[in-house]
Amino acid sequence: MTDDRAAGYVTDVGYTPGYHPELNPLNTRPAFLRAGLAAPAIATACELGFGQGVSLAVHAAAGPARWWGCDLLPAHVEFARGLDAASGAGAVLAAATFAEFAARDDLPAFDFIGLHGVLSWVSAENRGLVARFIARRLAPGGVVYTGCNALPGWTEMLPLRRLLVEHAATAPAGQGTVGRIDAALDFAARVLEENPLALRGLPGAAGRFARLRDADRRYLAHEYFNRDWAPLHFDELADLMATAGLRHACAARLLDQLDALNLSAGQRALLAAIPEPRLREAVRDLLTNAQVRRDYWVRAPAPLAGPALQDAWHATRVALVTPRDDVPERVTGPLGGLSLAEPAHRAVLDALAAGGTATLGALAAATDGAVDAAFELAALGHVAVAQAPDQVDACAARTRRLNRRLAAEPDVAVRASAVTGGGVFAGTPTPLLAALHAD
Repeated sequence: MTDDRAAGYVTDVGYTPGYHPELNPLNTRPAFLRAGLAAPAIATACELGFGQGVSLAVHAAAGPARWWGCDLLPAHVEFARGLDAASGAGAVLAAATFAEFAARDDLPAFDFIGLHGVLSWVSAENRGLVARFIARRLAPGGVVYTGCNALPGWTEMLPLRRLLVEHAATAPAGQGTVGRIDAALDFAARVLEENPLALRGLPGAAGRFARLRDADRRYLAHEYFNRDWAPLHFDELADLMATAGLRHACAARLLDQLDALNLSAGQRALLAAIPEPRLREAVRDLLTNAQVRRDYWVRAPAPLAGPALQDAWHATRVALVTPRDDVPERVTGPLGGLSLAEPAHRAVLDALAAGGTATLGALAAATDGAVDAAFELAALGHVAVAQAPDQVDACAARTRRLNRRLAAEPDVAVRASAVTGGGVFAGTPTPLLAALHAD
């Protein structure tokens, strides 16, 4: 169910309390450096449409940046304010539409603006409001993060999603969103039993629908049942960001920069031969059939190369996330594999295994190839970029207070780490919590 102020967005069901590491300002450092760009300095940050606010609360507590944010649902904002009050980070959080938040006169220029799960689920008018907010509020040298559904990866679900929403629109007046979802899923299942011709050319549609039936209804409500639902081609996303004066910087998910796992040798050669960035990204999406794009955008990318790039890498500090013995010797991706048992990988893991952090410069001085090995381990989630020791000390008390609150929330599976400036998942033993006392 929605109201006029919500512009078609579901408001009677709260969203699931997820965590998204790409919203961690410290994540920009390896992503930018891998792309040969200078990493931004981030002191002020904002998240638009923060949902339950877990990511925002974790980053406000665990890092040095001051955070602002807005979300439409008052229950989301109340929960996020409770998390922030527990840590004492002092984030400024508003229950507001994008237009209402943009009209405030107390907002600073932001070095970082994040939008995860927003642009594909709001109207074109609201996407325009977001772009105007960015144009007005992004500081010089600032970065914008976007995470949204992508085409062609969602092509198989387009007709099914349309069917679900059309059926939900026929629900009796007063029926809640969850009831409409259940009825729509039952109806779609009956349609699929008749083997519709339109879906025979979409071999993955039936399997994806089967997984939907077991999914959390809160997720389904916000993923599929808003009035507006628009997976975006890269050129559409780039055009929107261009209205705010932004250009694509790099993929925000580090794993998406490991081409050896995601692309064949021929595909890598094809992309390398395409000089135009927009066309290259469009071809990449066709090759990988990406369902979600996670990207960083800037007004004027600042290239780094040679000694300057090496110095930036060497100044980067890292920590071990996965216990040393739990790191596999080899990983495979859609189209390739990667050994993590090479001398450089072993040296990085061994150096970090005792707990603590190290600069990549110190690791590189001891082992050739340490920088590339550390990035690969970070992209796979075994290593993380770390804050300087003084920043860890400054944030540790806030993260301890926040983690006591998070431990009381059964739906929240993340804990804050002062070491990484972000979150680590609570279900996996990690040196960041056990050895570095960042919990």
